[in-house]
Amino acid sequence: MKIAIVDGYSTGSLLVKKLRQRGVECLHVRSQEVPPARLLPSFVPEDYAADLGWFPDPADAVRALKEAGVDRVVAGTECGVVLADTLAHELGLPGNEFDGVEARRDKYAMAERLAAAGLAAPVGFSTTEPAAAVAWFHAAGGGTAVVKPAASAGTDNVHVCTTAEQVRAACTAVMTSNDYFGNPNPSAVIQKFLVGTEYIVNTVAVDGVQKVSDVWISAKTPGPTGAPLYDHQQPLPVTAPHVAGLVDYVTRAVTALGITNGAAHSEVMLTADGPVLIETGARLMGAMLPDVIERHSGTSHVELLALALTDPSAFHAFRDREVRWNGYVRNIWLINRTAGPATAWHDRFAALPAFDRLVTGVRAGDPVRRTVDMASSPGYVSLTAGTEAALDRDQAAIRAMEAAGLYVDEANVDEAYADEANAGGACADGERAGGERVGGA
Repeated sequence: MKIAIVDGYSTGSLLVKKLRQRGVECLHVRSQEVPPARLLPSFVPEDYAADLGWFPDPADAVRALKEAGVDRVVAGTECGVVLADTLAHELGLPGNEFDGVEARRDKYAMAERLAAAGLAAPVGFSTTEPAAAVAWFHAAGGGTAVVKPAASAGTDNVHVCTTAEQVRAACTAVMTSNDYFGNPNPSAVIQKFLVGTEYIVNTVAVDGVQKVSDVWISAKTPGPTGAPLYDHQQPLPVTAPHVAGLVDYVTRAVTALGITNGAAHSEVMLTADGPVLIETGARLMGAMLPDVIERHSGTSHVELLALALTDPSAFHAFRDREVRWNGYVRNIWLINRTAGPATAWHDRFAALPAFDRLVTGVRAGDPVRRTVDMASSPGYVSLTAGTEAALDRDQAAIRAMEAAGLYVDEANVDEAYADEANAGGACADGERAGGERVGGA
């Protein structure tokens, strides 16, 4: 079996390793002439039989993959979603519905497609003019709104606004910058702020049959710019309250988005009126350590996709609602409050009883920025334990270390770092599969 991976970065690099273990020959295709520098550390060229590179004309990519005799085309990460679906469609291979492919990247089009299917969706507006966003904000009654790029990732350039001037400034900031993958942002999306508890639901589909690999709760904390920061994420058992309703809504949502063959990573807000999709990526979840998840639940998003690609009958036999966890897992997002050169902090977490793994792209001496979003976090720590109390204890210890100035020697910060404080991007991979993994079982 041969599978082409488009943009095999982030968790896509972990998928390739699992596919190789199953005897699959993998080829690599890039969606961009110059790949995102922040994602390259997670790319492992030797895992591929061939790296075909970037094709200025997608028709040439179609011919190359046809000559290679590939059986499937899969997105390795978010920036590869549209090209992967396009190539699968042109090659006549199993894949997602091609109609509406752009709605799997454009957040406004995504919400519109959900609404058209009769599903709860964010109320919003897309524009290339900040003044038009301000007009929409007034017409919508003001309140709190979120402004963000139409097709980025990693909480990049997300702004929470409560005034018209904040909306104008946020739209200007979005449209004068590149997205997480280095592409220009020609437009901005403004949406009503969703109030509730945020969850993650990861699914895999084969011929329209959706199965769930894992469900997570995402806890957030106020950030220095007003936008919330991820505090921690923790998987939930399928028997937990609200999970059945979330899963039902998300499986209908991803189906409405045409994700009928492959992985989907959905962020959903459980509001007072029920679940509302924040966004879905037609790819694997980042911020994932599949071996940790599999050790405690028997499967993972990566494992389930590999199963779907190589053994559809086993996928159909998989009983997703019977997955049980044999311990507690929590990913703690690291939060740095002062920009400066990184100290040698990496070994500080190893003594924590629940410590399992540190994922970071920051080394001692590297510039580390103030954490304003996921991409500017120094990384995350995976904790595993037999009780939630043990996770709470070690998370509190991590926050205490940070409060004492863990990542930067604040007494010796050069003034040259002052302008760095609000910039993002210290960690190697905002989708969070990459970065150096330090320590652990």
